[in-house]
This record gives sequence, structure tokens and C-alpha cells, in this order.
Amino acid sequence: MTNNDHVKSKTDRAGKTSDPAVTAALVSRRGAIMAAAITAVLGLVGAIVVALINTGSQPAKGAEAQGSPSTSGSSSQAASGTQPQEDKPAEGVPEQVKIDAGTGADLDGSRVAPVSATGPNGDIDLFYDGGNLTSNRSGLFYYYGTEQEAKVACPKIVSEGKDVVPGPEVISTGGKHCLRTSKGTVGWIGVNDVKIDDNSGYIVLNYKLFR
Repeated sequence: MTNNDHVKSKTDRAGKTSDPAVTAALVSRRGAIMAAAITAVLGLVGAIVVALINTGSQPAKGAEAQGSPSTSGSSSQAASGTQPQEDKPAEGVPEQVKIDAGTGADLDGSRVAPVSATGPNGDIDLFYDGGNLTSNRSGLFYYYGTEQEAKVACPKIVSEGKDVVPGPEVISTGGKHCLRTSKGTVGWIGVNDVKIDDNSGYIVLNYKLFR
């Protein structure tokens, strides 16, 4: 081998191993592969983190059901605007009480019911003895109008005091009177039913108080 051949062979080996273009291409390809791998890993990690956050922020279905009691009844009631109704007559309908012979009734009381009495004394507004109806402090007044007119007519009649029933009144079905209670409240009474008997008699009165 001559010196020139030795130099050429050495040059060829150097060219194969140190060509700048080849080296740059290899580095670029490796970098692209690594970048793609890193991007894929980061995307996967991000998706896992988002899934964990969403899972932690949503309550379990069982807990949600237990923590949120049903409000369908109250919501429907609020939507309709209705309120629980008390056991009272509708507006315009008179209330009613049955007074047996030898008992009386306090119409001013929160719960009107017959009580044993000897007469219209104290808080007792009306007393029935089996044949006659008497009132506290001469609180009965003659009235000949209708039930609907009583709200206007009775306060005027009572204030004028001209038609006072002077004493015990024999009552018949359909009879009507204006009334002043022991506390001064003006009202109206109408006889719904009556039985005259000293022992088993009774009177059923419809009444309204105009407070």
C-alpha cells in the first residue's frame, strides 16, 4: 500500500463517521420522537388529573338523595298558594251552637260549648231554661231583617238601644235577634231548631259576631 492509498482509506473512514449532515439528521429524528413521547405522556397525565378533580367534586348519588329531602308537597303547596285550613265555617256561613235546657253559652270564648249554669251570669251570654232564652245584661234586641243585612243593621240597633228584649224570650224556629255579648261584641243569632221541655229541651242557634 502506498502512502496515497493509506491517506485515502483514512479519509473515507473519517467521512463515514463525522459527516455533519448525517449527524444533524439523526439528532433531529431522535428529538422529534422524544418530543412526541413527552407530549403523549403529558396529555395522559392531564386527562387523569381532570378526571380525578371531577370525580371528587361530585357527591355520591346516595349522599345526594339522603341530604336532599323531598319537598314536592311543600313546593306544590307554595305554588298553589294554599295554607292549612282550620276547622272553621267558610266566610259568610254562621257558626252554630246547641244549648240544652239548664245550660248556657259564652259566645266570646274560643271554643263555644254549652255549660251548666243557673242563668246568663258572668261570661255566659245566652241561657236556655227549656222554654225561654235569656241574655246577659239585656243583650237581646228584636231584629226583622235578613242574615245578610245583620252586619250593618245590628250594630246600629244595638247602639240605639231601642229594641231591647225586656226579659225571657219564648223562641221559635226561624226567629232572629241582634245580640250584645258580655264583652260588648255585637252579633246576630237565628234559631235553627228548638225543643221546649224543662228536662230534655234544647235550642240550636246559628250566630255571627261582628268583631
